Amino acid sequence: MTYDTSYLAIDYVNYIKQLQRHIKHESHALKVARALDMKVRMGILNRSYLVEGADACIVVQPWWYGNSDMVRHEVAHVMLWWSGLEAEVIEEFGPELGWKVVENLCHHAIAFLRCTQPMVDEAVKRYGVTSRAGLHLRKLSGAPPEMAMRRLVYDDPRELRAGFILIGDRVSEVAQCNWSLPFGWLEYVPKPRIWFPEDANVSMSKLSGGGSVLGVCWG
Repeated sequence: MTYDTSYLAIDYVNYIKQLQRHIKHESHALKVARALDMKVRMGILNRSYLVEGADACIVVQPWWYGNSDMVRHEVAHVMLWWSGLEAEVIEEFGPELGWKVVENLCHHAIAFLRCTQPMVDEAVKRYGVTSRAGLHLRKLSGAPPEMAMRRLVYDDPRELRAGFILIGDRVSEVAQCNWSLPFGWLEYVPKPRIWFPEDANVSMSKLSGGGSVLGVCWG
């Protein structure tokens, strides 16, 4: 084994962004697949068929056909296979654990395929690395708040960023990129600001439709 899997997330994200630049940052799931010569059809199971020297074929159940995150998930599988990183994962971790890693990577990739780099750049240019940028990214992409938060936090795996969502006083979502939050998933946090040091650059915004709050911080 010669590949250092500590670079796995960075290399995969960079590969996805490289392909996105090639297709001019298209975000519609079916258009992404077609632009990359992936065939998409309906079937019984959600999966991708990959054969060396042939076009990739993605199969999704009828209710997922269209501009869906399930199509994006299967597109991510094809991208991971094309990158050569899937083979490295299986070799390093073995079939059982390796496929779990593969699934996690492809799930992680959905946010990058739905919230393209120009969307992220526009949100950060307008609001900085803040909760308001997360809200704007959600508006631009149509992504749920937790996905927009993760996309903003993990945009550059070398940066120090974190994010969280509170429903009432309970932590419902967390994202941490080289920056540890002072609380964890499902913890009771009635006054979140007092948990952070002054240099944490923490910002919080209310989400529409109830008592939920999106928080973003960086260091």
